[in-house]
Amino acid sequence: MGLNAALNSGRTSLQTNQKAIEITGLNIANVNTPGYSRQTPNLTPYPALNFGDYFIGTGVEVGSVKRSHDVFLAGQITTKSAEVGYESAMANPLAELERVVGIGERSLSDELDKFFDSWRQLSTNPGGEVERQQVLQRGELAADAFTSVYNETQGVRKNINATIDSMVDGVNLHLDEVAQLNVRIAAIEAVGQDANSDRDRRDFLLKDLSQMIGARTFETSTGSATVQLGNGMPLVEGGQVTPVQAVSSGVDTNLELVFGTTTITLGRDALGGELGGLYEVREVMIPDVVNRLDQLAFTFASEVNTQHQVGTGLDAVAGRDFFVALGGVAGSASSLSMSVTATSEIAAGNSSAPGDNTNALAILQLEQQQLLGNDTFVSYYGKLAATVGVETARNRQAKQGFEESLIQLQNMRDGLDGVSIEEEMINLLQYQQGFEASAKFLATVDEMMSTLLTLKR
Repeated sequence: MGLNAALNSGRTSLQTNQKAIEITGLNIANVNTPGYSRQTPNLTPYPALNFGDYFIGTGVEVGSVKRSHDVFLAGQITTKSAEVGYESAMANPLAELERVVGIGERSLSDELDKFFDSWRQLSTNPGGEVERQQVLQRGELAADAFTSVYNETQGVRKNINATIDSMVDGVNLHLDEVAQLNVRIAAIEAVGQDANSDRDRRDFLLKDLSQMIGARTFETSTGSATVQLGNGMPLVEGGQVTPVQAVSSGVDTNLELVFGTTTITLGRDALGGELGGLYEVREVMIPDVVNRLDQLAFTFASEVNTQHQVGTGLDAVAGRDFFVALGGVAGSASSLSMSVTATSEIAAGNSSAPGDNTNALAILQLEQQQLLGNDTFVSYYGKLAATVGVETARNRQAKQGFEESLIQLQNMRDGLDGVSIEEEMINLLQYQQGFEASAKFLATVDEMMSTLLTLKR
């Protein structure tokens, strides 16, 4: 009985060290696999048996395979991923907006300066055909500049909508896979086995979902991961998925959650991550730019028209608008156009006399007047450009800061839960020596049994 017990101990030791070597090899093979967590064999002895007056052990086994996982650190990485996604998604649209409303040559502020410069030139020679033609041209270019800035903001909005639409399929694929993994993990762990690889994959997907849509996650007692939006709306519960769909609403692409035959529209407050950042630019930044642009266009056109109506053209007609009259502030930037089409219609003076420059001087004075609160036309536009520039700079800084924080967290996670080649090589040598010792032990016991059989013969 003693040698049989020794044989069993040697056999289990050989098998256990072999299994430990396989686990170590798995770690080494996945050293560069994103999201992989180091696995460690948990060795436990077989129950000891009573042999007379004492107990003797009967071997060893791999009781379980432990997955290295720090719950707190994983939660921090998920949260930081959402912040990185939010700021990263805003970066390109904000940079494009900054370019659109920038101040420089051929910008809207430059065209406004040149518009008033043309009136300055006209005031020195109010009857000159060249100067009048210049005023017409600069008026058209100023109106076109407003329209161009508006159209480019809508181009940014269109690109955002296209990006939102393209992300929906990826989000749903992640949700479906998380639900499938929930079912598989629950089934595997219900019978006492380990689902380490599936948990690694699920954590990787949850991190991606946090970055894409700001999803929040908590684990149930069965091992399933419940995924929710920031406002608590469910995305995954066990094996059930609530898909996200993109729908066209006017010029925009909006997101909805599909509950069977019922749909719920998702607002900006429900979203985080990349989609939240895109919604922020589309729903807040771009409308703010357009509203300010409309206000500038309306005030500019209205003030110029009011003063132009006071004067008289060379054709002796008074009370004429310079720009087409605008019905209200909304939509002014996109609809500004010229009403005056001929040089003789320009009211440079209060009479039709070619040398009268009274009204041209009055229109020129509008350039320096604070007609928009405490701002002139150019300074108002400058503040608009500055607002976008400040937000772009803030985004750039925040994005860099969050990315650096995420890298630090990832490095901490790799140090705690990742694979260290040096450590695995040490483990490999340890288990290899254990395997060789077990083989030597079995050979010794076999030799002893052979000796006993020889004595019997």
